[in-house]
Amino acid sequence: MKAKILSLLVASSMVVSSALVAGGCAPKSSTAALWEAGNTRNKIVVISDIHIGIDDKYAETVANRPLLINFLKGLQGTKDVRELVIDGDFLDEWFLPVDYPSYTDEQQFYRDVIKNNQGIIDELNKVIDSGIKLVYIPGNHDMTQENDVLQEAIPKIVQIRDAKGLGTYYTGDRNEIAIEHGHRYDVFSAPDTVTNAELAGNNDTILPAGYFYARYAATWVLQGRPKVEKNLPVVTTVPDQSDADQYGAYIYYKILRDISARMTPNQGIDEKIFDIHMAGLDDSYTYLDFYPAQQADGTISAPVLFKNIQRTWEERQKINQVKVPNSFLEAVSGTLNWEYYFKQAKVQYLENPNENVDVVVFGHTHVPEYRAMDNGKYYINEGTWIDHNTDYPEASRTFAVITTGEKTTAELYKFEEDGSITDIAPSVSKEKDKTAPTENPFANVSFDMKALANYGDDNTQARYVEISGLADNAVQEKLNEGLKEFCLAPTFSAEKDTTYDIMPVFELLDGDLLSIRTYNTAYTAGAAYPVNSIRTQIFNLTTGDKDTGLWDFIGDKKAFKQLVLNGKLGFAGAGVEGEIPEKVKEAAYKKLAESIDTQEFATQFYFGDGGRLNVWCEGDNHATGDYWIFDIPITDLEGIATNRLQSIIEEMKKLGN
Repeated sequence: MKAKILSLLVASSMVVSSALVAGGCAPKSSTAALWEAGNTRNKIVVISDIHIGIDDKYAETVANRPLLINFLKGLQGTKDVRELVIDGDFLDEWFLPVDYPSYTDEQQFYRDVIKNNQGIIDELNKVIDSGIKLVYIPGNHDMTQENDVLQEAIPKIVQIRDAKGLGTYYTGDRNEIAIEHGHRYDVFSAPDTVTNAELAGNNDTILPAGYFYARYAATWVLQGRPKVEKNLPVVTTVPDQSDADQYGAYIYYKILRDISARMTPNQGIDEKIFDIHMAGLDDSYTYLDFYPAQQADGTISAPVLFKNIQRTWEERQKINQVKVPNSFLEAVSGTLNWEYYFKQAKVQYLENPNENVDVVVFGHTHVPEYRAMDNGKYYINEGTWIDHNTDYPEASRTFAVITTGEKTTAELYKFEEDGSITDIAPSVSKEKDKTAPTENPFANVSFDMKALANYGDDNTQARYVEISGLADNAVQEKLNEGLKEFCLAPTFSAEKDTTYDIMPVFELLDGDLLSIRTYNTAYTAGAAYPVNSIRTQIFNLTTGDKDTGLWDFIGDKKAFKQLVLNGKLGFAGAGVEGEIPEKVKEAAYKKLAESIDTQEFATQFYFGDGGRLNVWCEGDNHATGDYWIFDIPITDLEGIATNRLQSIIEEMKKLGN
């Protein structure tokens, strides 16, 4: 959710805007029509993410159900509508608590969903009877629904599939419109018939990892969003970015770690809460079974379900008929960035020389979006109809209207409770950039990992980071000198029989700040075991100097210390398995409080993705070395944050929405 989402600028009481009038429609009259229709059936209406459920206790669309029926009634009287396209996530099999009774007949499940929402089904049949073609495309929440079930309920519906659980519908006078749900490009939601095939011992697996997290999240929501401490495994060794396999696995882990930190239902992570006997699976699983962790061989992977998921993405894309494949790293990094889906719309369709598409419509994200491009092409996300749109609270009941003809146009609307419709395209569109973008002074910066010559052996290396591409050579030289000195500092004071394995990891903060940390392992001849430590420092790319400490982000050291003493800050002990005993927690908090006043403490930190402040200090009785690592939600620090940290907190709040 890193892409900034614009707030609605149009009041909900507005009547239909001039944009709709220009498209051949006028404000709603006293008739049942949604707008005053033209004489030609040239409009394709697209809705998605309806999420009707098997039981109103669980379903996401209950309050909006009668409003959807009213919308469908209005559609029947709107005589210039040619087609209604349901763009996925119509019948919901995913938003269920983990204690929902296990079942083996998926198609009967969908029949029961239909029965629970018969009013909508009846109205869709009437839409067809009014002369409107009805089209359905599968989404991720209904990817296992087979043709027969929906066809029994709506005999004249047209179902579009090109791969199992997927479909792209081409329509319009020139087939210039491409409509698909969008989950084809989502690591967590694209059908996965590969990763668990060996585990299941069959070719029927299809459910992706997102299914399990959706069930887990639904449980948390239905329990009232409790805050329950979870002692999840912590990956402490960050792979080098040059290792695409393991760095991709690490980014996958980070996303799940951050989701898991927010969604904390009452069930234990080692309870077999997922009792699955369908879609190729026939067993019970715990949360830990598919949560990535550092394995015995040092690799990052879930232990049971979705093992080494990064290695199956290429094959999944082939099976899922992705036109222009991408890397796992790009796909997993784009999971929570809605800009990624716009990029896929361009790559797969709008800029693909093998396609002749002017309009692309995706669903899936629940975030309505409207892009009118300079070349006359459009990208639209039509949003959702669920009661509470957490991803975009300002709007639900949104839909796209595409007018096909010699020149195809597209619009985006919201169906209001009083039956009127509001043009929301201006409020959710990305403005065309009329000015040249400001040149990023660090756009050409690159980082290289160097090894200290004539040091150690193939297994023990003293590495450091070197930067290139800065415009100011003097600053670059100064910076590289400081980086090398910082990374290799342990070797300068080492005993002659001690060698160090030093692995630096770095990231950019706040535009021009380089956060670098080294994971150091000291090997001394005759010692019973090696000793581990972590060092962290921030450098300024503009000046080349060592820069800020922790207290530039946290303004009140005393208040921070009191939060620690009161046990208000969460932490995860690196390398500690199972529940951490209360006595050990107390000792760790005490050690953290004692360390706050030391000079080194203020440099031993970095910000992890998802709004976590990671802090190290020396520790006792630690399984893997002589330090503790604390993993603290930065939102807990809001009251004592400086402006610098406050800006990060505000961004995290937006992402949380």
